[in-house]
Amino acid sequence: MMIFLRMVLVISVIILSGKLCFGSQEDKGLVIGLWNPASFFTYTEVPEDSTSPLQSHRYYLPSSRSKIISLASDPKKAVVFALIGDSIYMYKNFSILENSSSPISLLYKGISSSFGKIAFDYVSNNIYWCDPLLQWIAMKPAYNLNNTIYKVILRKDLNYPEGLALDPVDRLMFFSDNGPNPRIERAFLDGQDREVIVFKGLAKVISLSVDVLKKKLYWIDNGKHSLECSNYDGSSRRVILFVHDTFTDLMYYQNILHVISDRWESLQGYDVASGSWNYVRFFTTGQPYALTVYDAETVGTYTDPCYTMACGHLCVNAKSGLRCLCAEGFQLAVDGKNCTDKSPFYGKGFIVHNSSTIAMHEVSSINGQDGKQFLMNMSSFMIGGLAVDANADKIYFIDSKSDLIKELNMMTGQVGTLTYVLSGSDLIFDWMSTLLGWIERQTNIMSFSLNSGITDTIYRNLQHVNLMTIDSHNGILFWISGTSGKKSLVRGTWRRETPRTIVFTGSLGDPVSLQYDVTSNRIYWLDGSLVKSSMTNGSDIKSHLIAVGAKKAIAYKGFFGWLNGDKIYFTSQTSTTSQNVVNTVQNAINTAVFDASLQQNGHGTCQILNGGCEEICIPVAYGRRCECDIGLQLQDDYTCDSNVLTVGFIVIADSYGRILQISLQTGSLLKLPITVHRPSKIAFDRSTKTLFYSDNTTRTIMTTSLHGKGTTVFYRMGLDFHCELAIDYSTGNLYYTAAALGTGGNYIGSVHRNTSLHKTLLSTLESPLVIVLYPSKGFLFWSEIGIASAIRRAHMDGTSTTNIATKDVTWPDGLAIDFTSNILYWVDGDRVEFSNLDGGNHQVLSEKTDERLHYIGIHGQYLYYSRWNSPGITKIDKRNGSKVTFMSHHPELGRLDGMDIYADDTIDISPICSTKNGRCSTFCFPTPSGRTCGCQDNVHLQPDQLTCQGVILCPSSLENGVFSPDCLRRSGDSCSFSCAKGYAPSTKDELLCTTEGVWNIDTTKLCSEITPNQKKETNTENKTSLYVYAGAAVGCLLVIIIILVVVIILPKRRNNERENGGGSDGPLDNIFTLSVKNDSKPEDDYCTLSY
Repeated sequence: MMIFLRMVLVISVIILSGKLCFGSQEDKGLVIGLWNPASFFTYTEVPEDSTSPLQSHRYYLPSSRSKIISLASDPKKAVVFALIGDSIYMYKNFSILENSSSPISLLYKGISSSFGKIAFDYVSNNIYWCDPLLQWIAMKPAYNLNNTIYKVILRKDLNYPEGLALDPVDRLMFFSDNGPNPRIERAFLDGQDREVIVFKGLAKVISLSVDVLKKKLYWIDNGKHSLECSNYDGSSRRVILFVHDTFTDLMYYQNILHVISDRWESLQGYDVASGSWNYVRFFTTGQPYALTVYDAETVGTYTDPCYTMACGHLCVNAKSGLRCLCAEGFQLAVDGKNCTDKSPFYGKGFIVHNSSTIAMHEVSSINGQDGKQFLMNMSSFMIGGLAVDANADKIYFIDSKSDLIKELNMMTGQVGTLTYVLSGSDLIFDWMSTLLGWIERQTNIMSFSLNSGITDTIYRNLQHVNLMTIDSHNGILFWISGTSGKKSLVRGTWRRETPRTIVFTGSLGDPVSLQYDVTSNRIYWLDGSLVKSSMTNGSDIKSHLIAVGAKKAIAYKGFFGWLNGDKIYFTSQTSTTSQNVVNTVQNAINTAVFDASLQQNGHGTCQILNGGCEEICIPVAYGRRCECDIGLQLQDDYTCDSNVLTVGFIVIADSYGRILQISLQTGSLLKLPITVHRPSKIAFDRSTKTLFYSDNTTRTIMTTSLHGKGTTVFYRMGLDFHCELAIDYSTGNLYYTAAALGTGGNYIGSVHRNTSLHKTLLSTLESPLVIVLYPSKGFLFWSEIGIASAIRRAHMDGTSTTNIATKDVTWPDGLAIDFTSNILYWVDGDRVEFSNLDGGNHQVLSEKTDERLHYIGIHGQYLYYSRWNSPGITKIDKRNGSKVTFMSHHPELGRLDGMDIYADDTIDISPICSTKNGRCSTFCFPTPSGRTCGCQDNVHLQPDQLTCQGVILCPSSLENGVFSPDCLRRSGDSCSFSCAKGYAPSTKDELLCTTEGVWNIDTTKLCSEITPNQKKETNTENKTSLYVYAGAAVGCLLVIIIILVVVIILPKRRNNERENGGGSDGPLDNIFTLSVKNDSKPEDDYCTLSY
């Protein structure tokens, strides 16, 4: 009996330990990481819809203020990994069915405080993470708690790695880089065979997930507000859904995309095939942020192949099979398994020195990782200045004891002598030209060639030079010149070009530190305690943060660092206070960045100056490749250009931040070469071929050409957002709808084309969206959304408001007028509708239950509309609503936020306002009965109902003459005049009223008295004119007589001939023919008639 009980107890323990250590097949579901308070929230099943009852549990973290950035799980070992702040933690004995506490272990500390993702390799048991600020992807054994055992597997050509997903079975990793050229790449798990798979039409891919069975990749693009997918190689890319939301995490599980909504603080599910919404779960306490799947069945059963490899540090399942790797700062031994020290120095970090010691801090110290510091005693020297060559593992320094420049080999520790200096300081190294440079006696700039061994003087007899830095890619030197309170930043070159001051004393201050940063292509300096920077031409000066007590400062990738006493302070460039402090040498003098990735040829890497590419730079195995966006062609100089369409196109703006054209004939797509921030609405002026677009980032309305030339600010909105634009071709004035952030309410306004004066036409509206104009009839139409959504109409001066459609109107996003049939079309949700201009004959043209329609335009027989939830333009027949094949699927497009169509130069205008602005001084507003003159806001019309108060008028008096009756004498007006009797005009030109309120010609000399000689000449001219007129009158009289002869007398003669039998009853031949002589020209006998 006892034996039986013991067996039962052993079996129970085995079962229990298996459940605790290796998970349970029933223990599966979703794990959500929440903030405020920090906790894990678990769902034990996937919701079928929003009404499905769910079993959930919650586990609170010890620190309620912790921010869970990313999650991964190993359900086979009952473990959840969590990236919290700058560290990865491991939660053991995790159960999705319970909310009891779990043992917590620190796995790794030293990740930048950002939002990079983590991922777990469930075959080889490695944990991977993205560090966006340090611009790398690293890994370590998931169950090795040694903080120093980690390996950076990808760092070249990374700008901001953020999203991360693994397929451990196929040994693949997928990651996003949200730098200047956002892209998705794949590589094997050791970082080898890296390949860009998606690079067009991405904005900010923050999370990735994979379907390992169907080999599908899914991602969130928060810049485009889209859910997308593709095959593993980037093919068959598809936009699943556009959303008006911001997601923070994504997981594919059981044919559903599960996403965390930051805006709605919820967990949502979408069908991967249709994009249809499956469920939503809101969180009333806590803010959801991270998400992972916890299900042992999804990861299968695999034996760790690395278990038998006996690698010294790390084992990875690479393309070629299992492979041993070494932690940072180590190299593989000859046995291919164990690791040895590569150098006493680290592969990447920060070098600090005082007069007798050189210290190096490993780069992860920037994130607060302790204990990684190497010191080298240099007491036999007096270090007066220092520069580094990270490619050659060398440190160059000035030995002030011997007045020599020395070279320290970081691999061997040996020191050699290069050249002699005289009171040298501020040593720099140009790795492109292999030149050392320094300041000598504060007056000369010297150089030494490491190739030829020649010392040369670059500039001499300068004034008080005391700081210097170098842009190696362009061979440009920067230095500080002048005395305290009178210093300036000067730019020169190795080629001895004339020095040029780029920042003057007022903006520079009194700098004590100077550095050129190749990553940002900016110059940084320390003005007292204030870190400042500028572009390399001295423009765009910025103040960044106050570094209290700083002596020297550096910029490195996404960080700032500065020396103060025996400490280095670090912080991210988005912060205003220090975040981490590292102890360093006493009495530190200066610091330098040691990172070989910053010493690369610009054309060999995308990380430096975008690889010399104007638009898209793609890293390849042995350098980089330049690419262009949609429809643009790559030029020989790596710039991009396009064959811009001049007629027959749709112009659109998308949420990716582009303005594009679509051919009306072919549906082909191309990006216009226009640099924009965030274009939202579009209007194309077909009269002037000018493009207007609104930019909600800068709150401006901009104008430009289709080639992007002459881009200017047309109107500044202040705090308000513009919703839609429309042009009145009668006057050129621009109408728009606006959402006001102030107290004035939402409104419709107009901006004068020439003066940019503003007039509010309709105010206190609910939420006006779209606006269209019918100037020849004096109407404006607009849509409103809210409690009382509607289509409305008013006169173009804002009066006589009336409703066009109110019943069953929910979200009217687009309007278009058919000027040939006087029909108004609009889109509302999933319907295309229309009515007469007064709202009569309201009908639904088509209904698309699977679409959310956005904008609409019309050309000829067809309507064109965009969709909120998918990219592209759909073309339908306006007669029956049937779809017409138009353009192919373009997943690289963002959501289309504006549309205008240009097919020909036909425009609709008000005849009154298009002629001399309707005689109005400022605004001419078309109305059904004619026009109304108007003034800018807060200005009234004068009694004449034409002229605004304050309008500048030119003098009305004209010496010895009068102006024409239609002369209004306003600034910009041209007027004709006539002189009094006895006076003659001195010019035939019209007078122009200038902006100063004076005529452009001296009016006292316009009409001069006629002299006797002039009278005589005038009489002669009058007589001559009289003779001419008399002759002309006589000629006309003769012509009339001849016509009378032909018309009256000739028929009588012919009648007589008929009566006498001499005529013919047939038709008359050759009446009014010309008789032409053989040797004459036809014109000689034009007046010789024959009958």
